[in-house]
Amino acid sequence: MWSKSIVDFFRSKFTVLGLIILSLGALFYFAKYTDSTFTPTSFSSKSSSQTKFYPNRFHLQGDHLELFGSYSVGNNTVIATDFAIIVEDIQSFVSILKNRSDTINHDTEKIVSKSVANISIYEKSTPDRYINRKVDEQYFIKHRNVPEVSCRKIFDGSETELKLAEEITKKTPKSTLTESDYINMTKDCEKFRQERGYILSPLTHLEENFPIAFSLLLFKDVGQAERLLRAVYRPQNIYCVHVDEKSHDDVRKAVQGITSCFDNIFLTPRSFDVQWGTMTVLEPEILCMNELWGKSKKWKYFINLTGQEFPLKTNYELVQILQAYDGANDLEGTIKRANKDRWENAGPPPHNITATKGSVHVIVNRDFVDYVIHNEIAQDFLNWTRKVDVPDETFFTSLNHNPHLGIRGSYKGVHHQTRSEEKQKLIITLNVSEKHR
Repeated sequence: MWSKSIVDFFRSKFTVLGLIILSLGALFYFAKYTDSTFTPTSFSSKSSSQTKFYPNRFHLQGDHLELFGSYSVGNNTVIATDFAIIVEDIQSFVSILKNRSDTINHDTEKIVSKSVANISIYEKSTPDRYINRKVDEQYFIKHRNVPEVSCRKIFDGSETELKLAEEITKKTPKSTLTESDYINMTKDCEKFRQERGYILSPLTHLEENFPIAFSLLLFKDVGQAERLLRAVYRPQNIYCVHVDEKSHDDVRKAVQGITSCFDNIFLTPRSFDVQWGTMTVLEPEILCMNELWGKSKKWKYFINLTGQEFPLKTNYELVQILQAYDGANDLEGTIKRANKDRWENAGPPPHNITATKGSVHVIVNRDFVDYVIHNEIAQDFLNWTRKVDVPDETFFTSLNHNPHLGIRGSYKGVHHQTRSEEKQKLIITLNVSEKHR
């Protein structure tokens, strides 16, 4: 019943390693689940070093169970491995591990062990992953609607699996909610939060201690914007939502319903008629900065979003990235590729500022926001940008790319090297160089 790969492995030159895994397989063969521990009916080990196995994922394959995890022998480094085992009562064994499968696996520090002879089977306690495990595990879906697609293969870049997922997506009717649906659903906030799957726990101490401020600008399609909001939502973060002045009444009412169900999501006190290429793109962002600044003193970074976006990172990963930035701001900026004709009618910028072309999308630290809304130089420059074309692509990036202004986290490199390609590398590699400090 052993898989061929395991048999071949045992026949390899790594005999000692094979015997260790074989011993573990024997242990699990006699294992029964009792009171949240692994209690074998019989087992003996002659190994002189203590072996530890850390199961974190499993896969049911016919008449045997494949465990995925890691093990260590004595003080040796923990080595990742996977192997097949035979279990008398597979379903009981599945019940042991199912709560730890198909969920995010963050690093852990505390480990609760059950020693058996000279081998300890470790059941992971996850203080870094969960603040309150019993409560927080409810936020992770354990049963997928499309089990025939392997998420692991998709993440590994399997072309075959990606094509299969695309085919199923095309055949699957899209589930859409109308503005009226949201208006009705948010009349019962507790039910709305639960049914829509909002994560109502910080989940980890790392995230709890690193709150983020978001702005969200939307004009239509509340359903898409709400999916974005739900994906980035955590109770320790804070969210400012701006609804375009020309949006339909039902859009505004739907968003009002959603924000009314959360203490940390709020609508702007006024709305702008947003028109591309004008100050009306920039003004809602600055309005949200003011509101976020006044409502919370805890958030570390500000990120602006539009209703047509969706995150590629979890909040946990995002916090790790922002911590790696160590106060640096992330804004696209260039002079070499700038459309300088946009600034011709405005005259020279004040305070010896070199105008820079970038994007309205920013990731900036709290001190940058403080400078934008409180500093007189920033206000003078904001008034100058009112005379330029597409001011939203000039204001934030110029402040960040003029280090003589003394804004924390400003870019201090060479301007012709600040193209978006180089900036993107910072995000991918989490490499914050000295020139950003």
